[in-house]
Amino acid sequence: MTNHFWHSSVGWLAVMFLAVCCVLPSAAQRRVTPVKPSTNRVMTVKQNEAKIAELRQRGLVIVGDTILPDTVAAKMNDTIKVTRMKYPLLTSVTIGANVWDPIMRMFGQTYGGVDFSAELSLWNRVVPIVELGFGSANNTPEEKNFTYRGKFAMYGKIGCGYNFKYNNKPDYMALLGFRLGYSNFKYGITDVGIDNGYWQEQTQFEIDNLRSHALWGELVVAMHIKLYKNWSAGWALKYHFLFNYKSNPAADPWYIPGYGTRGSAISGGLSLYYTIPLNYDKWPKDDSDKKGGKNVYTGEPIGGEPAGARPISIPGPGSAN
Repeated sequence: MTNHFWHSSVGWLAVMFLAVCCVLPSAAQRRVTPVKPSTNRVMTVKQNEAKIAELRQRGLVIVGDTILPDTVAAKMNDTIKVTRMKYPLLTSVTIGANVWDPIMRMFGQTYGGVDFSAELSLWNRVVPIVELGFGSANNTPEEKNFTYRGKFAMYGKIGCGYNFKYNNKPDYMALLGFRLGYSNFKYGITDVGIDNGYWQEQTQFEIDNLRSHALWGELVVAMHIKLYKNWSAGWALKYHFLFNYKSNPAADPWYIPGYGTRGSAISGGLSLYYTIPLNYDKWPKDDSDKKGGKNVYTGEPIGGEPAGARPISIPGPGSAN
């Protein structure tokens, strides 16, 4: 009897142990790795459009992967807005006079002249230019026994410049350009003194009516700055180089009208300009000082936030409802 009870108890304990061993791992597995249904799905084009419309009604927009209030997004758009000012083909004509040499002659320069220029501004960007001028020289080098006289002669230049401030008002221009110059001129060497040691006398003679011509190029950096209404001033720095010139056995030219002295490669310019606008009705107008109007440069109402500003939102795939 006792043995039978003992064996029955052992059997029941074994069955209960096996049941516990089977139940516990499955319960632990459910607690450690819970199953969560996926909520990510690819939206169709119509669903994307509906989502964008819903966000805009709530005053929100999508910028990249971020949802922002529309006022913040509009300010972000304003910070990256690029203004493009389009001018007509024929923007303006500018007439100028270069007074650099006359001013320098007042301070002792012994050569130079004056030139006049005509510029045509195309799209406020490309500026063809023609220059005509006159020059002469009268120079007696220190401790030398002669005088160089360059007769009054004409010169001409033709070239073009590029305005790097084309996206601004024509009142201010920053130009880089090239000129091709030519001059045909006469010169002479006078008051040449030769000492005669035996007779203790000095003999003088001159070499006159020498002819020459020269062709040269110039690289020009220039600025134009508005002074008053249509009047402006400008300065220029010129680097010039000779292509060729006619030499003479008696004496080479020292001064070339329009170029400067043959041994110098750098010169300057100071000009006064008068500008005549062309097709002014097609110029972009700045109405920023008029209340209730639009700023043509930006296209936005004056004195307020941009009306109805909304950035273009293109949500990527995988966006959720």
